[in-house]
Amino acid sequence: MILDNYLTLLQSESYAPSITKRNRLHKTKSTAGVIANSLAKKQNDPLYKRMKFYRSLYMKAKEQIQKKYKSKSMNLARQRASNYK
Repeated sequence: MILDNYLTLLQSESYAPSITKRNRLHKTKSTAGVIANSLAKKQNDPLYKRMKFYRSLYMKAKEQIQKKYKSKSMNLARQRASNYK
């Protein structure tokens, strides 16, 4: 019942693409994060291994959900995109 209300709300919202602009600080923090991950990988950090393990579980679950609801979600996405002006 709550899920139906939420889906109705999502369908009633307007569709609009999002573009985010990043300033120098955000770009620097993003680069620092990438470098930190590469350093942890080179040093065989156990925390890095744990992060990769749980990310793979998350990605597998996400893939299964997308496969299960693919046709319905594609129809809704096409409807929303056709209503976008």
